[in-house]
Amino acid sequence: MAPKKDKNESRVSVNVNGMKSKFANLKVGKKGDSKKELQLSNNKNGISNQIQSKIGKSVILVLIVVALIATIMVNNIVTESNDKELKLESQVAAYQLAEFFAPYETMTDQLAVNAELQLLLSTLSNSKNTAKHSGYPDALVNIQNMQALDPENINAVWFADIDANVIATSLGYISDETWEITTRPWYHCVEENRTIYSVPFFETTTGKNIITISSPVAGFSGSASGVAGMDIAVDTIMENLSAYKIGDNGYVMLVAEDGTFIYHPDEEVIGTNINDMNVSDNLKEAIANKTEGLMNYRTDGQGKAGYLANVGHTGYVVISSITNWEYNFSILSLIIMFVVIFAIGLLVIIISMRKTAAQIVRPLGKLNEAAMKLAEGDLDVELEVTSQDEVGELGRSIEKTVSRLKEYINYINEISEVLAQMANGRLAIELKYAYVGEFQKVKEALLHISESINEVMYNIKDSSEQVSVGSDDLARAAQGLAEGAESQAAAIEELVATAVTVADQVEENKNDAEKSALHTKEVTDMMEESQKQMNLMREAMNKIQEASNKVVGIIKTIEDIADQTNLLSLNASIEAARAGEAGRGFAVVAGEIGNLANESARAVNTTRDLIGVSLAEIKNGNAIVDEVVASLSKAVEKIDEVNAMIQKTAENAVSQMQSMNQIRDGVEEMSQSIQDNSAMAEETSATSEELAAQAVTLNELVQMFELK
Repeated sequence: MAPKKDKNESRVSVNVNGMKSKFANLKVGKKGDSKKELQLSNNKNGISNQIQSKIGKSVILVLIVVALIATIMVNNIVTESNDKELKLESQVAAYQLAEFFAPYETMTDQLAVNAELQLLLSTLSNSKNTAKHSGYPDALVNIQNMQALDPENINAVWFADIDANVIATSLGYISDETWEITTRPWYHCVEENRTIYSVPFFETTTGKNIITISSPVAGFSGSASGVAGMDIAVDTIMENLSAYKIGDNGYVMLVAEDGTFIYHPDEEVIGTNINDMNVSDNLKEAIANKTEGLMNYRTDGQGKAGYLANVGHTGYVVISSITNWEYNFSILSLIIMFVVIFAIGLLVIIISMRKTAAQIVRPLGKLNEAAMKLAEGDLDVELEVTSQDEVGELGRSIEKTVSRLKEYINYINEISEVLAQMANGRLAIELKYAYVGEFQKVKEALLHISESINEVMYNIKDSSEQVSVGSDDLARAAQGLAEGAESQAAAIEELVATAVTVADQVEENKNDAEKSALHTKEVTDMMEESQKQMNLMREAMNKIQEASNKVVGIIKTIEDIADQTNLLSLNASIEAARAGEAGRGFAVVAGEIGNLANESARAVNTTRDLIGVSLAEIKNGNAIVDEVVASLSKAVEKIDEVNAMIQKTAENAVSQMQSMNQIRDGVEEMSQSIQDNSAMAEETSATSEELAAQAVTLNELVQMFELK
């Protein structure tokens, strides 16, 4: 133990000497001995980072709010502008189309109310030749004059008579007898009693796409006697509509009342019905209902925006179309521009905040450097404070603190010497300086520590002697307890092995019982299935018996027919005999019929006998089946009873297995507890021995101190 004491004393002495040397240097006032460069910390919780974080968050939040408000406002403005453009383009196109069709519709309506044409159509059915009718030349001149008003767009002007089933055009064409007026699409004007516009069709003679405007012509009776119409070429319409451009790639479309495309930039679509195209349902419904307004729809999987406008009362609709990408492009461009502007502004603000924070933190860094030196015990600190703000006041306060600390060096030297004496084992101390301020508490604390340690050392000395005696007794008792625990552990291990063996046997019995119950259940299912099959067979035999009874009835009918046939043959023979030579052939036939009737009667008797035998056998079969079904039912009941007993045995085995598992777990737990007790007893024995040794060591250590 002596070398250990020397080592502790040496270590304490070195520390105290080091403290003396450091404070001696401070007292002399040497500069730069312990001075070192300190750099500003990049701590995330630093003032600079806090300024940037708090102000930056506020600025970013304001910028985000402003950006969102500006984006929403711009989005609303641009969206409203785009919607107005779509609406204006569609309405302008619809208005121009309505203006285009208006004169032609007016001429058609005027032709329909022309008195000469009404007279012609009312009397045309009485003439077998339309061209020779007295009113035809004037009507022809009239429609030719109408065509001459606009030969570029008016392809033909015509009138048709319903009763005569004939049509005459301004080109001099008169239909033949194969022509049928009711099959023409423009005939609906008669059914609806209004002017209608047809879907476009291709005229082979002129090579143009044509739209027909037709109006019913009223007869003298008040009902329609014919139709007046005008064929308009749509080339001009297509040229006008092709000139409409919405954005870079947008366009307008013209759709007929039934959904057929009259105009589309893609010529392959013209003449196609919208219901046959890959178009969203909302567009189809809007066209069918002629719902005017803005809409978003999809064609061939591509999203588009547009506006639907009705073309007067023609039944046609104009639809503007532009892709969603082009529709939203200006909005996206403005949003990107706003993001770039706000990003640049945010970058400028962050750079300004970093510079400002650096200017604020730099003086604090110097003060931090001085504080670090003070924290390391170096009181030889000089500060150059020039600022007049809060940082300057903090610097001057630190200067005053340093001056006060230098006055406390004498106290520190004496305290260090006293602590060195106590470390060397001299607990009786004396303090010669009159301590002031907080150091008065230090003096009182040192004196109190000296007295307390003396008292503790006396008590430790007495207690160590008592521990030495008690530890010997504890070691002997623990050794006896460990030996008894080992004997109990061996007995418990044998009991555990026996419990495991019994548990395995119970487990095997349980598995066998479960297998037996399973096999018995399978046999029960098979017996029940056989019982069902026998029931089905009994039902089938009953049906055979019913069918056989019906056959007996049929055989009775055949017997009656044979008797009637035989009687008929007899009558025929009698009549043949009366006829003499002329009825000889008929007599032969009557004889053959009689023979056939006799053979049928014999065959029927034979069949009836066989069916009787079959019915008897079926009856015997039904009786046997009933006996088999009854036997199977009794067998199923017995097997169910056996299965219930086996199932109960399996359940008892499971219960026994659970009980054995609980016993085995309890025995294993007891074994583990005894083993733990044995180990604890051994540890207690070892601990008591160690405690006795430590008590001796403690006595030797106490002898090192000089007590009062």
